[in-house]
Amino acid sequence: MHSNPVFDTDCEGVTLKLDTSIFSLEAIKKTAYKFAGQTSVTITPASASSVSVFFDFSGRYEKNDRRQIVADFCNELLDQDLREIIKKDTGPLRNLIIAHAFSRTSLAKES
Repeated sequence: MHSNPVFDTDCEGVTLKLDTSIFSLEAIKKTAYKFAGQTSVTITPASASSVSVFFDFSGRYEKNDRRQIVADFCNELLDQDLREIIKKDTGPLRNLIIAHAFSRTSLAKES
């Protein structure tokens, strides 16, 4: 299994194969959504531990710079995946701070 993304291009688009043991599916989906204005993105299972991300550059997207969009996608994917890791790592502390903040205030208006 490749640890780096695997690229495949054809006349209409680019396929990027991603290892889901490296990048979370949630991060891949969030990244795909961010690129919806630049290309049509389709995510499909490729194997038990990978997905194929197809970037369709046909129609209104055909003049867009494929290489730059895929490179930007990879950078954003890394950012989104790291955000997920930080969210998991800091979740208990964040919940404690929020619980403490609300324990010192009343949510209901006193009569």
